[in-house]
Amino acid sequence: MPGTPATFLVAAWRLLRREADAVLALTGALVFLPAFATLLAADPIPPLPEGPRDQAAMAAWMDTVIAWGGQGNALLYLLADVVALYGAAAVALLLVAPARPTVGEALVQAARRIVPFALLNLAVAVPVGLGLWLFVLPGLYAQARLSVALPLLAGDPRAGVGAALAGSVRRTRGRGLAITGALVAVFLVQWIVAVPLLSADTWLRAPGNENPFVLFLVDAGIAAAGAAWHVAALLVGVVAYRTGRA
Repeated sequence: MPGTPATFLVAAWRLLRREADAVLALTGALVFLPAFATLLAADPIPPLPEGPRDQAAMAAWMDTVIAWGGQGNALLYLLADVVALYGAAAVALLLVAPARPTVGEALVQAARRIVPFALLNLAVAVPVGLGLWLFVLPGLYAQARLSVALPLLAGDPRAGVGAALAGSVRRTRGRGLAITGALVAVFLVQWIVAVPLLSADTWLRAPGNENPFVLFLVDAGIAAAGAAWHVAALLVGVVAYRTGRA
């Protein structure tokens, strides 16, 4: 099915409505809550220098980041990412595993196969992260072409990481732009919601602007926007997996 961005978005929405109880429970517990807790407990990542980003400025920024990580902040973010990866794997297993596992069974299977899921996540994160850093659209296109890798790995316990990546590229051939369009639409909505909340978070952490209750609500919104993006991108990948040719 070549499809259009709207085709993938509508199918993903219908899939979410059918599986809402399990998908939202897993996403809330394993994606939203760890991210929310990290935002509340960790210091924010040091921003890039606002002035000229010459060698001295970037070296000073790197020293600040290293000091930030050494205070335990990096570990908190890493733990949140690992738990979110585990949650995404459980959701993928729940939606595509041939045996149609229960939520509990999906969690057990995700735990047993966490190593290949983690390796796959790392393999996908490198090209996607590089593309997002260079310019957003190449990163989203890379994510679109690799969006089927996680469902492929979840649907076939015998598949390796390399086979899942190659299978994703093969199954999205001719549909990459349509899937990218769907991801761009979701990304824009998430960006529109998250950017003002991130600005509010920075302002609320400045001396003299402290308001713990409002910061709690703002960070909840940031974590919810991130969780929504993750689950939407996963559902689009599941739709592409179910409608693509092997």
